[in-house]
Amino acid sequence: MQQTSDLNPPAPIAWLLLRDGHAIPITGLAPDDFKAARRRAVQAPEASLQHNRGLNAIVDRLDFRGDFGDYSRRHWPQVQAFLRDHRCGAWRNLFPSDSWDDAPFYFAPPFGPTRRMLADRVFVGDRPVPSRVFLGVDVDWRVWDDRARELQLESLSLTFPQGAARAATAPPELILIANRHDLLGQWDFLDDGLVAGDVREVVDRTYHAVPRSKAERDAHAAQVLAVVRAFRAVFPETGPGWVDLLRLDGNDRLLFLRAQDGTWDLIWRDLRAEPPPSPGAVPSHYSLHPDDLPELLTGEQDLARRLYFRRDVWDEHEAHLAEQHFYDVGHTAQQRRMTSNDEIRHRWLVDTHRLPVRKAVSAGASPPPGFHAVRVLEQTLFVSDLITVGEYQVMLAETGYLDRRTPDSEDWHRANDPAEVPPEAPVGATWHDAQAFCAWKERTLGLQLRLPTLAELRALRPFHSQHYEHLSAHDFPWENWPPRPLGGLGPNDGDGQLRTPVPSAVIWSEPRFHDPGPDRPELPDPGSWTVSSHSGGRKHWIEDFPPRALWRHDAWTEHGGLRFIDAWDAYEWAQEQGQISGRFWEGGIGVDSWGAYKNVKVGFRVVIATP
Repeated sequence: MQQTSDLNPPAPIAWLLLRDGHAIPITGLAPDDFKAARRRAVQAPEASLQHNRGLNAIVDRLDFRGDFGDYSRRHWPQVQAFLRDHRCGAWRNLFPSDSWDDAPFYFAPPFGPTRRMLADRVFVGDRPVPSRVFLGVDVDWRVWDDRARELQLESLSLTFPQGAARAATAPPELILIANRHDLLGQWDFLDDGLVAGDVREVVDRTYHAVPRSKAERDAHAAQVLAVVRAFRAVFPETGPGWVDLLRLDGNDRLLFLRAQDGTWDLIWRDLRAEPPPSPGAVPSHYSLHPDDLPELLTGEQDLARRLYFRRDVWDEHEAHLAEQHFYDVGHTAQQRRMTSNDEIRHRWLVDTHRLPVRKAVSAGASPPPGFHAVRVLEQTLFVSDLITVGEYQVMLAETGYLDRRTPDSEDWHRANDPAEVPPEAPVGATWHDAQAFCAWKERTLGLQLRLPTLAELRALRPFHSQHYEHLSAHDFPWENWPPRPLGGLGPNDGDGQLRTPVPSAVIWSEPRFHDPGPDRPELPDPGSWTVSSHSGGRKHWIEDFPPRALWRHDAWTEHGGLRFIDAWDAYEWAQEQGQISGRFWEGGIGVDSWGAYKNVKVGFRVVIATP
């Protein structure tokens, strides 16, 4: 077993996917290996993983009962005893690696077979788990390279398809060497070519090089089958290269591999050979898991990460079907060279309805329930009501989003306490929360969704007055002082009439402002009242932050046929990152805040994208 060191951590055997979107580098099965793996966890987006929770998650995903303490006390000793009982010595990478000498039969990276190919076949495929597979370990490939040169001239007449008749009675060694190039790209676990037992058929993994007609494809598949059978005759199950598959009693997510010399290796369900694809500028900027990105925010890197984090997927089987589909629909080899593997997969998932298609709404369509057709900025939009707590809780139950939510976000439940906030109340959310809801709603409607833009929100609901429109050019004005009453700079205008207080829509569990006093003026200096200042301000600092925030019941008004909350402390998210819009101000706040640190509460509504 590899030894773990914080200063020089070993290279992972492979990566394990957890339920919440974390990827864990597994370097071994010792408790210390799990601790090191937890520290090196990667999520999309990158985020820390709580220590105990991470350890327990690793134990769970490797199918051991109980928590990390149970694993350390009971399961790890059982694993060690299992290895001793099956005469397993040291751990060793039993799969083809770059350190191997080049094989004349393309049995080496990058051609295969790979660790994930076997893991997916065993844990995701619908076929029985084999007792033994060929991985090529300890085969002296240099001998076969030399042998190929010796027999080259003798074997030329056995080249398929012209030499098929003579090959029927020729030695397997000659057939194999003559037609070894037919094995390029064929080494995987889609069929039984590398599995103990008879080889009755193979999955032909040549695509554009194969003639288009079915008859010619079938002929080429038969040719590949003949060469694979020759390969298996040359490398019998009792010889080098074969490994046994050993299952730990009661464990359905982990398998051990044992070579003939007793060295061993392991595979597991939801295994990944590499860490998650590095996020590009866009996904890193948005800090959302690929499952929580709406279509309009999804870029090429997001697609790669979305495919990576799909669980219970037979990757090689999907890749084969997607590749064949690409050519079946009429694409050429030249087009393939210009198309990424991820895009090939994505097209197949969409074309075969395995991935929801989010489209723009068609012309003349009626708005779905909860949406209203609104004319704004010379176009018709389908705009929803403010999303409610009840709607958002349905999304949480179906997606598990709270487990993936950015850890630095303000506590969602403080804005939406189920004990105090009715399900029909508008949800309080961060900008990331709003985008994750869009992604979920897209899947349920099959349509592209987004938040309204700042311009659309402002066209639907104008500023209360020109005075407040001017404030939008400044930093958030309500951070340290509550707003002045409407109509003047003080509580009274020139004729002594009392001004109307600016409406508030949020009830806080702790007061956000101190009452005026001898050392705390009621209002800031008139010459600087648009500038936030901690000096002499009335802001009340919350120890248990954020406090709970409830909506008042009388805060609703209507603009352009839609219901809004018109108050100095109520806002809505815009599509522009981190931008909020309200009756008395618009501008930017933190994307992971629902407004608590600004003394406000932010909700959102969604828009169905139109052509």
